[in-house]
Amino acid sequence: MLKNLDPILSGALLSVLDDMQPGQWLTLTAGGATTPQRGPDHTVIDLTHVSTEAAVTAILSVLPLDRSGAPIVYLDNAEEVDELPDVVFAVCGIAADAELRRVPMSRLDEADFATLARQSEVTVRSRCDGEPSAFLLRKGEALAAV
Repeated sequence: MLKNLDPILSGALLSVLDDMQPGQWLTLTAGGATTPQRGPDHTVIDLTHVSTEAAVTAILSVLPLDRSGAPIVYLDNAEEVDELPDVVFAVCGIAADAELRRVPMSRLDEADFATLARQSEVTVRSRCDGEPSAFLLRKGEALAAV
């Protein structure tokens, strides 16, 4: 048995996170948000029993984010330029806490998001208490322990 492992992290999820190479994408959807998948071998993990925030917290407790560019991309469905769903702010804060640094995020419209989501290695579906949302997380290199 492992210590301090979030119970949300199933063996299947841990396995796909471990198999991901740096630079590869994970898609996280919530609510009715759908994204294109690569094919029948594309792994889908169902975490619809937990919130997006809980899923991100668990995933980022073991998945390092890329340190270049914006390793988090969110699907921007907002009608107003300055209008962001609360979940975007929550994910940004969770990522900063997990990485112990400010983590840049970028936003893409539906078409560009779908293009990038087709490249993801895994899709994780979570519960959404608000508007449907979708994120892409780019895996980075784990930093060596000091």
